[in-house]
Amino acid sequence: MTGTDHLPTGAPPSSGGLTLRVVTPEGAVHDGPVETVVVPSHDGETAFLKGHAAFVGLLGIGELRFHTVGGEPSHFFLGGGVVQVVHDVVSVLAESVVPATALDPAKARAELEAAIHLPTASDEQIAVKGKALLTA
Repeated sequence: MTGTDHLPTGAPPSSGGLTLRVVTPEGAVHDGPVETVVVPSHDGETAFLKGHAAFVGLLGIGELRFHTVGGEPSHFFLGGGVVQVVHDVVSVLAESVVPATALDPAKARAELEAAIHLPTASDEQIAVKGKALLTA
């Protein structure tokens, strides 16, 4: 048995750092080395550093932030999805990702006002309203 026999097929051993890959249905948002990653989980926040154990989880709606190696922190609004960590590669498959600098407070207030007035007569409508409130 070699030192890499326990690795899943196609998963290379760590190259020495943490890599973040953020992908949406529209395409790649980020793919590169980072020092830290914090994602919105469905029940709080989850942080990843080099050496994190393998992990798969649901993403909530909220702030995705990370520090690039030797760089400034980056902040994004993430609209749900899943996260996977394998061999120091954090893969974020997101429904939507928007740079925090691109967010418009006036638009967010209008979306919140509209979400507040959504109907709640059925379980489906309650779920839609809940997601709209979180997103706004």
